[in-house]
Amino acid sequence: MSDLLFPAGFLWGAATAAHQVEGDNTNSDWWAFELKRATPCKEPSGNAIEHYLRYPRDIALLAGLGLNTYRFSVEWARIEPVEGRFDETQLDHYRKMVDLCRKSKLTPMVTLNHFTLPKWLADRGGWLSPSIVRLFEEYTRHVVKALGDRVEWYCTINEPGVVAFGGYGGGFAFPPGLKGAENWKGATAQLIEAHKASRAIIKELRPNAKVGLTNAMQEWEANAGGTPIMNYARSLTEDSYLEAAADDDFVGVQTYTRARVDMRRAFGWLTKAALSVDAIEKLLVSQVVGRQTAADATPDGAEPIRRTQMGYEFRPQAVAATVRRVAKLLPGKPIVVTEHGVATADDAERIEFITEGLKSLHPLIDEGIPLRGYVHWSAFDNFEWAFGYDMKFGLIEVDRATQQRTMKPSARFLGRIARTNKLTLPDS
Repeated sequence: MSDLLFPAGFLWGAATAAHQVEGDNTNSDWWAFELKRATPCKEPSGNAIEHYLRYPRDIALLAGLGLNTYRFSVEWARIEPVEGRFDETQLDHYRKMVDLCRKSKLTPMVTLNHFTLPKWLADRGGWLSPSIVRLFEEYTRHVVKALGDRVEWYCTINEPGVVAFGGYGGGFAFPPGLKGAENWKGATAQLIEAHKASRAIIKELRPNAKVGLTNAMQEWEANAGGTPIMNYARSLTEDSYLEAAADDDFVGVQTYTRARVDMRRAFGWLTKAALSVDAIEKLLVSQVVGRQTAADATPDGAEPIRRTQMGYEFRPQAVAATVRRVAKLLPGKPIVVTEHGVATADDAERIEFITEGLKSLHPLIDEGIPLRGYVHWSAFDNFEWAFGYDMKFGLIEVDRATQQRTMKPSARFLGRIARTNKLTLPDS
């Protein structure tokens, strides 16, 4: 056997998002989106896995595995149910979560916004609202004051590129379901400004806290003809947000798969676009979600590409490519893998995904890239947005009929790595 050792103080964790696990988040835009008459969502979130009520036991499960970090989000729709009225009961709920994490020897990594907005704000235009940057700044101030010195790691906005492209550019099923290049670019600009404003508030109130943006990134590949299109698509969906993170304390990297850009396919996109700027920009980044069909993405004569439940290419090593790219664009910037995981009903595949992902990351540490942690997505099987409850990302299985939690072998596997701070591999 051989061991891959990780640096002292390395963060080993698992992640959740409030709307995906808490249940009954009735005041949010996503709740309304799930229930509208022509919703693209497979099913509503409902009571989810009742993490809002069951968090003490859930935190105990994560701590018992040997993890040292729990990344979770606080829910804006609960905390500010009406503009300007901040619910102290809800702030106290999240204070208790943070305190329990610390008591359980889990570092709380708090995400201030993980996709959802209060419905009252969504009704005003969401990320296109002229007042949203100010409102997010005030929300940040209330949360950080309430949590005090209990939190050392803050993620401001989760995957803003996904929010802008999905919800405002028409990229996929995401509220508010708008389309168009101008909406997309407008939301992008507001998300970036909101991140910067939130970061400034956190640093004002908690100068020693580590603040960062978490970024949806893919390993990109292109043939010679497709390279310019790849670069353009990547600049719109990733690079603008990495530029915004230049003054952050760390960069969160969230990678699940690889995207391939082929000139033959790209020519087809441009033909379909009929020279509409709006359509061209949308089509040029259509691979951002990484769900190409096997027919589209498999070269002629090649073996079919291995797929996950989400339709992504099974490519755990993609995370090393994205971390390396961040290190190249932002030299010396600390990096945390804030999400990396796989949707699969076969838990052996999850163990393989974790193993191959960590094997690909370890050499980067030896190269001097300041990788500070690995946070797996997700802690529990949960609500996967428009896909409902079919996608199994969790280390811990949840029977929603009984809310019974069952530890999967992958959870114990990652726990052993966390406890020993090393990945043990069989000798080849």
